[in-house]
Amino acid sequence: MPYTPVIKHLRSSDGHAIYAEAIGNLKNPHVILAHGLTLTAAAFNNLFEDQRLLEKVYLVRYDLRGHGRSGMPSNPEGYASSLFADDYAEVLRAFDVKNPIHVGWSYGCTVAADVCTHITPNPIRGLVYLAALPYIGPIMGRVGTPTVLGFLPGLMNETDVALSCRTKVEFAESVFTHPERVDFDLKASWIGQGALQPPSVTKLIATRAQDPQKLLEAGQNGLPMLVLNGTADKQVQGDVVVQEMKPYFKDMDVVMVEGGSHALFYEYQKETVDALLKFVERVVAKNP
Repeated sequence: MPYTPVIKHLRSSDGHAIYAEAIGNLKNPHVILAHGLTLTAAAFNNLFEDQRLLEKVYLVRYDLRGHGRSGMPSNPEGYASSLFADDYAEVLRAFDVKNPIHVGWSYGCTVAADVCTHITPNPIRGLVYLAALPYIGPIMGRVGTPTVLGFLPGLMNETDVALSCRTKVEFAESVFTHPERVDFDLKASWIGQGALQPPSVTKLIATRAQDPQKLLEAGQNGLPMLVLNGTADKQVQGDVVVQEMKPYFKDMDVVMVEGGSHALFYEYQKETVDALLKFVERVVAKNP
């Protein structure tokens, strides 16, 4: 059955725009897709067209604040954890989302910590760490590879235009195992999405304050988690993510895709969808 995306232009509690889309059958389990640093919800175009997913789940995606078509505050206060949670709550309301499974890709995983901290009761019933940055803080230096940590100064540089542009291209290419084989239009789109974000905003997003306590408590209280990574990820060390989160998340599945990249859902779409649907089925059975 063909589906047409529903696009909504929303407003968060501080008046900033939120661009959001949904597709599929509302009666299916609800899944929210949160994208990575500098990118937008458009990075998930292939998943929004995946017929296996659309038969089984209702998909929602949105541009995080500071990214793409959503608002880009210019001050640190505009990136308070509570505002990320307010954005999430508005997306839930607008699309009548209930008990979503949160699929965070890379930076998109950090939003779960905001939600757990500021929305009561916690609406998330399952958490997918897709090549995950679990939250902002010292953990970044443990789960991040030297490659991605080396990109941060260039991504946040506000004075050297050449360095900033070059780093954005290298950062985007590093998400793929073989960037030279990736469709040029797609790669150019992802680089262009990153170009929409000024370095000053990248800095605010990458250094914002987060408290993971409520997230970790949710794990201890049984929130199911799927850690889904590629073994050739150039940005995130999946085995370290497992080591960091396993003591807190008692209900954890781990899927490591051999040779998989940071853009696992794109280069290894079938494997990603297989793992996601299996996890959704298990979570729904556990918590209807």
